[in-house]
Amino acid sequence: MFAKKLVATGLAILVTIGLTACDPPMPPELLAAQAEKTVTCVDGDLTVATPAAISDVVAGWSSSLADACSGTTLTKLDGTDASAQAIISMDDQIASECKPFATFPIAEDGGVIAYALTDAPTLNLTPKNVQDIFTGKVTNWSDPSIAAVNPDAVLPDLAINIIGGPQQIAVDALTAWFKKLGVAFKPTLAKVSAADDGAALATMAEGDIAITSFSNALYAFSTVAAVLVGKDVATQAAIADISGIQRGADLSGAAPGQGEGPAYAATYPINMYLCGADNNTARAVGRYVIRQDSQGSLGSAVVAPLPDSERIKSIAIVEKGLPKPASK
Repeated sequence: MFAKKLVATGLAILVTIGLTACDPPMPPELLAAQAEKTVTCVDGDLTVATPAAISDVVAGWSSSLADACSGTTLTKLDGTDASAQAIISMDDQIASECKPFATFPIAEDGGVIAYALTDAPTLNLTPKNVQDIFTGKVTNWSDPSIAAVNPDAVLPDLAINIIGGPQQIAVDALTAWFKKLGVAFKPTLAKVSAADDGAALATMAEGDIAITSFSNALYAFSTVAAVLVGKDVATQAAIADISGIQRGADLSGAAPGQGEGPAYAATYPINMYLCGADNNTARAVGRYVIRQDSQGSLGSAVVAPLPDSERIKSIAIVEKGLPKPASK
């Protein structure tokens, strides 16, 4: 037994020496995991225009960054402040004053279908149902096509009333997903608007329905329909929650985990734009907000954290030129 231990130890040493001598490049996944244990600190302040929906999260990032790096600070500004050195945008729109030297996702949002039916706290809709509702082909909640995919729901004989004004980015997310599911989505009755703050959701009446963002719906405590991606109502309903949105944004092709339903794939990124001349202070702050610890703060917000596959892409964009981080 002792001899076997010696042989095993010797082999381990040889393997270690061999690996050290070859010094192969570390895969991006391992590099990212290693970077999670450290914080890159570059002295300076970065002012960030911040949407109201994630204002509290950004304030938390500002506080924790100050604790980790005494000389690196994040100053949160109103989302419309054109003087900001960086912008977090919920809809891919930024002030013309910002000329970004780096753009990268920091969170995920999505297009959803919010509705108000007291006796149907859960609702399944197929992509064709959604298309038919938002083109006026289906006008009543008791329509057989809706009842067929909601066998356990109580659907009233009530007119469907389309409200609100979704942003194009939410419509586009649904359109791209539905196309993959075999439905050409053209919601002619949805009045697209330049801005959608979710105000219409706060006054939804019985029978109302709206296309909006996941973040708006979550903020307003709106009920959101699940989207059927197949014929099996029990197992093929994609639910628009934080987990479903996060998995829907994962482009790595990973299969659902045990007990997980289909991914909700009508997603789009919430980007951070670093404005002006390239500088390491901005990159260091940007790198901080996509650390795994920082992303965890989004769990209490109205948006979804980045899936690891997309977070690694963001890291590659933002850390260019940064010095190697010191241990936290």
